[in-house]
Amino acid sequence: MNVAAASMSWIQSSLKQLLDFTFPPQCAVCGTTEFPADPQSTVYCKTCVNALCPAEVYRCVCCGAEIGLYAKSDKGCPHCRNRKLRFESVICLGMYEGTLRQAILAAKWSYSPVRIRALAMLLARHQATRLKELEIDRVIPVPQHWRQRLVRHFNPASIIGTEIAGSLGIPCDALLLKRHRRTRPQKRVAVSQRFENQADAFTVKDAHIFRNQRLLLIDDVLTTGATCSAAAELLKKAGARSCHVAVLGRVLDNSG
Repeated sequence: MNVAAASMSWIQSSLKQLLDFTFPPQCAVCGTTEFPADPQSTVYCKTCVNALCPAEVYRCVCCGAEIGLYAKSDKGCPHCRNRKLRFESVICLGMYEGTLRQAILAAKWSYSPVRIRALAMLLARHQATRLKELEIDRVIPVPQHWRQRLVRHFNPASIIGTEIAGSLGIPCDALLLKRHRRTRPQKRVAVSQRFENQADAFTVKDAHIFRNQRLLLIDDVLTTGATCSAAAELLKKAGARSCHVAVLGRVLDNSG
């Protein structure tokens, strides 16, 4: 390290110490100032990190929903069995409830991507083994329509995808999949109409890049799976070998 770089590093460290003394950092969920010595959880305290990364439970292979100990899910579970999902599997940080729900909502509507990035880092670390087992070739974030980007500060899926790809040492490409049709927000659409709402919403660019590749689609949450399913179907038609999904939270729509 040269003298200039060392000086800059010292200045940055001093400024951080001064700011931390003047404005003590607080947990983004509970507000406490007691943080663990963990560079991947500087946004959340140790208690909230434990709540955000619960012990692994039995999940449906196809949709990521929690299922019983002896339930089989190779052909789906009660939450997804009657749906034609075009992706192979879902990996999530946890169910969209309690502390995780609170953290995701706060992160999505924050002016800064720091919270979303922190959640993505927790997902990458908590599910590192499963993510590596998939042998993914490329990460594809679910895109926003250009009009939506005008009113949102960032695309959560893109931030999450960048962190996941970095942890796996593979490319993250936010330009290969495009949303060419603006759809109604899924939360405002009846569960029975969500697959129709996402039909023909995406287009692909330079399909030859991911031909015969194993892709990982990224979104912030997954409910019915309609959005990721529409994207996966198009990517497979364009030549992708397989499509898996990774999200922060799995939402149950209770439609059975």
